[in-house]
Amino acid sequence: MLKILKTFRFRYILAISIMVIVITTAMATMQILLSQQSANARVINTAGMQRMLSQKTALLLGAEYIRQHPGTFDEQQALRDALNMMAENQAFLLQQSDNRYVHLSADLLTFYFQPPAALAARVDEYIALVTAAHKQALLGQLKVEKLIQIQSRASELLVLLDQAVTLHELVATDKVKKLQNVELVIWIFGLLILLLEARWIFYPMEKSIQKKITHLQKLRLEANRLKRSKSEFLARASHEMRTPLQAIMGYLTLYKESSHKEHLDVVDHAAKQLNILLSSIDDYNVLSEQKEIKLDSKVACLSETISHALAIYKPLLQQKSLLFNAELGEGLPLPVECDHNRIAWLVGQILDNAVKFTEYGEVSLEANCVVTKSGEGLFRCVISDTGPGIAQSQASIDEEENYQGMQLGLTRAQLIVTMLGGKIIFTDNEPHGTRVLLELPVTVVQQSMHNTTELQRGAPALLVEDNLLNARVVVTLLEKLGLSVIHVVNGQEALSELQKQDFSLILMDLNMPIMDGFTAIKMIRHNLGLEVPILVLTANTSEQAVSRVYELGANTHLYKPVDMKALQEKVEMLIMPSAVSNTS
Repeated sequence: MLKILKTFRFRYILAISIMVIVITTAMATMQILLSQQSANARVINTAGMQRMLSQKTALLLGAEYIRQHPGTFDEQQALRDALNMMAENQAFLLQQSDNRYVHLSADLLTFYFQPPAALAARVDEYIALVTAAHKQALLGQLKVEKLIQIQSRASELLVLLDQAVTLHELVATDKVKKLQNVELVIWIFGLLILLLEARWIFYPMEKSIQKKITHLQKLRLEANRLKRSKSEFLARASHEMRTPLQAIMGYLTLYKESSHKEHLDVVDHAAKQLNILLSSIDDYNVLSEQKEIKLDSKVACLSETISHALAIYKPLLQQKSLLFNAELGEGLPLPVECDHNRIAWLVGQILDNAVKFTEYGEVSLEANCVVTKSGEGLFRCVISDTGPGIAQSQASIDEEENYQGMQLGLTRAQLIVTMLGGKIIFTDNEPHGTRVLLELPVTVVQQSMHNTTELQRGAPALLVEDNLLNARVVVTLLEKLGLSVIHVVNGQEALSELQKQDFSLILMDLNMPIMDGFTAIKMIRHNLGLEVPILVLTANTSEQAVSRVYELGANTHLYKPVDMKALQEKVEMLIMPSAVSNTS
């Protein structure tokens, strides 16, 4: 924004500066031209005065002669003043500068100095003639012949002076035309400057401002959309999570009544489905910030991955009295490496739409994992329903807002499928309904999933966790792995324990009172100088938080809730890296 303001300020100052220069230049030019016009007017007035003075001197001299005696002082002085003024005017009209006549054009030069007019010489001769006659008149010696001669010269001079005035006026008229042309040029130049400023300064400024305003409006609309989307998402997330929670609570109640192990299996599937939904929330945050989703690959069986989604939606199918056919291929039990959580989410979303839009008939699922000749695996899943079909389903989605699913929808599904290197195809089912094909490449793991190398029994591990319920679960899992666990509730107690004895592994929570996990990891690495492996167990899925723990010195991390297989893999990797490398 500051850069934009600086650009606008520069352009505005530039435009003002150009206009100031143009206006100043125009004003200076006009002043010069007006000054020249004033000089031309003085020249014309002076030339016209010469005509009057030539006649005045002749009349005053005639008055001296008529009296036949010396004239009064006033008349003598008036004649002298007229002659002096005539001489001064002659000197002004013939003024020179740098060896050139200031007030005479080429035609006037010819008229003043070249025959037949030779006006300059005639004026000088006339002044001399009147001056001599005046002296004779003062002495009473002026003859009538002399007076007639002067009158005749005055008449001739009057004609020439009229012609001189006309020539001076022509010069002035020519200069006026030049002045008009200069004024026109200045006006056109000013208009041109305004057009150039409008095109190259003000128009780009206007377009830039419009662009920025449009961008800000888009940002405002996007912010409002994201705000509304987040509100709707949180409401739907709350609704969506109640499905696995209801299954967990309901089947736990049934287990208490009957102690059937099958009920606990459903609880296990529902809990894992709930974990998948939590991963969806993380993906939503990443997509909202326009960041790239990071895949979380692990080795597991696709049969177990598919069973999570089936366990959740079977009760819903029964509630709607829909038939459900599931054909699971022989390749699903193969151990494969892929992002199992997101594959389970994709299958669950397709099933969710199929169950939601199907009121009568059946929903079917066909899934298998095929190993190609090159040894690569391909997970293929086809889900069909007898609902209204793609077009009517989409219309129902547009009209109805309160439907199942967290509305991460097709955007996230297409993105995840693309990141996994697969494809998802929606087609109409015959005679009615929808058919969805999902194909994803996976990596088939040939060796056994289980590590044959056993952990050292009784290896000491330090668990730093402030939540006692979470701590009890993790301690139980670690003890099943053969570790001896000491539990503390914050980073300060962890530092005290590390100063008392050595540990093979530290499991660190991040958000704790007194001293959090970030500070504790930093103190362990920098203050105590210990190289003991640190496994971060956290519910904080922020990318910044995860990046920070690695910068501080953590070895790896797991998100809560902790899965037994994932925990075992991490523990074996940290405590027995050589064993893991031999099997990978």
